[in-house]
Amino acid sequence: MSATGILAAAYENVCTRLANAGMVVVRDPRNARPMSVFVELPTAPPFNSNIIDVTIVCRILAAGPGDSDAADYLLSQADVIHQNVEGIIDIRPSTAIIGEQQIPAYDLTVRVSTRRN
Repeated sequence: MSATGILAAAYENVCTRLANAGMVVVRDPRNARPMSVFVELPTAPPFNSNIIDVTIVCRILAAGPGDSDAADYLLSQADVIHQNVEGIIDIRPSTAIIGEQQIPAYDLTVRVSTRRN
């Protein structure tokens, strides 16, 4: 069963924009892998019962090791996301742990204000 509601709509919007930009989008953490973008579930402090200010972290995962090739990939993919997804409020390097491997990553935080119809 697919999720519904304003959080799900905001999440789907970001995932769709990433996919349309040619990114490999992963929504399930069990399937996170290098050379993809893992989209975390949204967080949202409610403004009122109709308006929510949503933030969604898009984590770009590069292939290890964390060398200049990984950095080049992360920087290029971050630029693609920045061009195709509105509302980027933060971009920062990070490390993702998948299994027992440390994977070079870049976290882009997207802010979306949404409301119920």
